[in-house]
Amino acid sequence: MSWDLVEALRKRFPDVEPFPRPDAHASPAPEEPAPPDGEPEDEAPPAPATPARPAGRPHVDPKAYAHHIPGATVPAGRLLEVCRALRDEAPFHLDYCSFVTAIDYPADGALDILYHLFSMTARHELLLKVRVAREAPRVSSVTGVWRGADWHEREAYDLLGVVFEGHPDLRRIMMTEDWSGHPLRKDYVFEEPHWLVDLATQRQREIEGLGLGERA
Repeated sequence: MSWDLVEALRKRFPDVEPFPRPDAHASPAPEEPAPPDGEPEDEAPPAPATPARPAGRPHVDPKAYAHHIPGATVPAGRLLEVCRALRDEAPFHLDYCSFVTAIDYPADGALDILYHLFSMTARHELLLKVRVAREAPRVSSVTGVWRGADWHEREAYDLLGVVFEGHPDLRRIMMTEDWSGHPLRKDYVFEEPHWLVDLATQRQREIEGLGLGERA
């Protein structure tokens, strides 16, 4: 997918930061050396060598970090303004939000919230990223822009603790309401909820009452 959308977004909102592109760390492919002057061309071919890359294909550093889907980082305070423009204005017309998720970076004290957007008419896509503080991760809900973001935001709230301000029904969607912590945080420590402990205790008593002994 062309990165033209990112350039258009940056012209519209100069404070967005484009993602690193896959070709940003590429270097031109080495050219094959020419034979020395006067060397006959009909000499026996040399021993087989490692196949060279096709002409014109750049060498990319495998350790360099880059995004293969066009996207940009957006200031949290401008998220809704940017999202409305991406939905309503040309050349974007990104009318579908396919998912909302987050990535935990404890060492940075931050969470990155990711939005994958798609245009049903133009058939192009774009990623948005918003960085928020890990200790108090709050960002505006985009459900007023894309209604389908509803359950995606609830999942990110449930599993990573992101509070989406203005969400119409922000509550857990996978874990029970009395669950402790957020399972996709990298420092998450599992704690059995009281109802699960009580249920396991009751089942153990029933097993012992049947004379079956302790569970394996």
